[in-house]
Amino acid sequence: MIIAEIGLNHKGQRHIVDEYIRKLLATNVDAITLQVRESEYYDLKPELKLLPNDYIVISSKISNSDKKFGIAIADIDQIDFFESIDVDFYKVIRNDMLNDDLIKKLINTNKKIIVSTGTCSHQEIRTFVNKYKTNNIVLNHTQLSYNINDCNLSAINLLKSEFGIDISYGSHCSNHNVLYMALAYEPSDILFYVKGQIGTYPDDKHAISIHNVYDVVNNLKSLSQAIGSSIKSKMEIKIK
Repeated sequence: MIIAEIGLNHKGQRHIVDEYIRKLLATNVDAITLQVRESEYYDLKPELKLLPNDYIVISSKISNSDKKFGIAIADIDQIDFFESIDVDFYKVIRNDMLNDDLIKKLINTNKKIIVSTGTCSHQEIRTFVNKYKTNNIVLNHTQLSYNINDCNLSAINLLKSEFGIDISYGSHCSNHNVLYMALAYEPSDILFYVKGQIGTYPDDKHAISIHNVYDVVNNLKSLSQAIGSSIKSKMEIKIK
């Protein structure tokens, strides 16, 4: 899937979310996510919190389209609510793959879970996979850095080879062309943040302007066809 992440870039305002949703539904993204942080985070930044009814309306709008709705969740106490509105999948953020209570409850939903490798070491990732390797777990290779030299895209192949499970790619790089380069490593999913055209946002430097998402997604889907099967076979000349 190609997944557009609104994250917290709605700034806690429903009209901003509605504008994102309206524009994303007009693109070829496969899924849309919002982020729900732990209660302590909202104690410090209450202005970024959406209300339960907001999620109900958002879920209804997305479910009436051909796209999936996911929640990047850090608050275990909110899982039951999101199950009640039947979100399609979950994402585990930062280093919360080390949060056993959260992971176990998410696994019990039987939904797809995209688990960010975030700041975790290779050994921590190995320990996690040994504990929780199931059909609904996807590891998300991501680096919490804007710098292109920190992307380490080759880790996608290493993780696939070692663990034998799907590996997705989530970009925090300020050079958005890295998304296209990631296609060559054939991640199961590609995730990127979106933002409005004006102002600053919680996830700003690495987010793609909502007005550019249409072209970025079309490029991703078109360029993925260039990967091929790796088999060099005889073919007719197709150029003049």
